Amino acid sequence: MTIHATATEPVTASLLRTTARCLPTGVTVVTSGLGPDVHGMTVNSFTTLSLEPPLVSFSVRHDARIRGPVERTGGFVVNVLAAEQTELARWFANRNRPLGAESFAEVRTEDAPVTGGVRIAGTVGYFACRAVRFIELGDHVLVVGLVHECGAREKARQLLFVDGELRAAQDRPAEPPRAEEQ
Repeated sequence: MTIHATATEPVTASLLRTTARCLPTGVTVVTSGLGPDVHGMTVNSFTTLSLEPPLVSFSVRHDARIRGPVERTGGFVVNVLAAEQTELARWFANRNRPLGAESFAEVRTEDAPVTGGVRIAGTVGYFACRAVRFIELGDHVLVVGLVHECGAREKARQLLFVDGELRAAQDRPAEPPRAEEQ
C-alpha cells in the first residue's frame, strides 16, 4: 500500500518519518565534552558539506542532551559505526543510560582528539571537529563543524539504518562498474 500526501493534504511528521526510513543512512555516535562531562548520542543525520574548507554537519532535536556539551566546549567527534557495533548504537540511543563519563564505562576508546569528545575504538572512521555554526531549523538544530582531524579504517563494513532497523552494509557493489568507471 502506498501512503502519500497530496497538495491539499499536509505532510505529517509520521508520513515524513515513514518516507525517510526508505533512505539508508550511516549510523554515528557524536560525542562532546571533557572528563566527567563527556556525552554521546547516536545520530544518523550526519553528512559532509564541503571539501574546501572541510565541513560536516549533523542535526538533533533542540532539546537533545548532546547540544549542551557541543555549545559549551565548541568541539565534537563523529564516530562512524562499524557493522559489529549495533549494541553501541542502541546504547547511545537509550535516553535512560547513565549520563557523563559513566555512559562510557564499558566503551573502548582511543586517544582523545584536540577538539574534545571521545573517539570510540573499532569504528569505521571518525571526524574531530570544531563547531562553527548552529542553525535553528524547525524542531531541530543543524550543527556545522570544521574538521580538524579525521581517519578511516580500510575494508570495514559500515552500520546502516534503513526501514527502521540497524543493518550491516553489504560487501559487494549493487551492480558491476561501468566501463568508464574502470
